[in-house]
Amino acid sequence: MIRLCLSLEIVPVCAPPQETGFQAAIERYNGRWQAKVWSRFHHETLAALQAQSARDVAAYHRRAAARIEGAPARRPFPPQWRLNFQASPRGCLIYLRRTTAQGNVTLLGQRFAVATTWPHRLVRVEVDWDQGGIRCYALRRCEPTAQPLLGTIPYQLPSRRFRE
Repeated sequence: MIRLCLSLEIVPVCAPPQETGFQAAIERYNGRWQAKVWSRFHHETLAALQAQSARDVAAYHRRAAARIEGAPARRPFPPQWRLNFQASPRGCLIYLRRTTAQGNVTLLGQRFAVATTWPHRLVRVEVDWDQGGIRCYALRRCEPTAQPLLGTIPYQLPSRRFRE
């Protein structure tokens, strides 16, 4: 998925697991679906479950119609585009992570030292594929526009071939 976003020049933002934020809405929806559809009714067949789920989704869409209508239009997918698994990623990938007690973050399957002065705090981690490095910025709720650079880490994506 990340290769797809980068090839389309979309900057994906990857939120940390178990953090509240923009992904909390989908988690709330999933919890509501489990409570209203899965747990509330006994479903004799898969078709019965799907029918109840469809009724619940339709009711949700009716309640959220104004918000859905007010959402910005999505760009159409380029018709001639083809995913090239062998091409190197370009652009920038942004992660939101919480540091450990030692000031480390885990991303891309590795642990990186960010700042010992920033334990258990949120950081914005930018993986710049074009420059070949990682930049880590401090995030604070009380000063959302002030995001000082905590450090830079040299990083080069391992060279691996992907199956088409």
